[in-house]
Amino acid sequence: MSTEKNRRTIESYFQAVNRGDKDGILKFLTDDFVFKGMGRHPDWMRYQWGRDAFADAPRDMSTKMKKPITMNLLGMIAEGDQVAVQADSYAEMNTGKIYDNAYHFVFTFRDEKIREVLEYCCTYTVYDVFGQYIDPGRAG
Repeated sequence: MSTEKNRRTIESYFQAVNRGDKDGILKFLTDDFVFKGMGRHPDWMRYQWGRDAFADAPRDMSTKMKKPITMNLLGMIAEGDQVAVQADSYAEMNTGKIYDNAYHFVFTFRDEKIREVLEYCCTYTVYDVFGQYIDPGRAG
């Protein structure tokens, strides 16, 4: 797959995420897809999701928000089978808090689909906004 096609796939993937479109997200993922949260603290930020849990996340998160999260694609660098992405997000939570995080993602492709995503973000922001919803014994 060309790096340009990988970049277009990422753009379409972000559109599906912003629509909360589980089927739309799943069509971009390999059957053995894995999403890894690369945060270090708190411990529950070191999570790993398969394709269904990952595709459910936008819908599940939106139940805690006034409107679904908006993920903004700010830039990409593509090389070989990987695309590095700079992004940010915005959402107004039902609690009144604002979730606005910054991200770096590394997408790895195989057979024209996304095989793996590594997510780097501000874990303090995640904890501050979502921590009250997380059961550390069930995270991951």
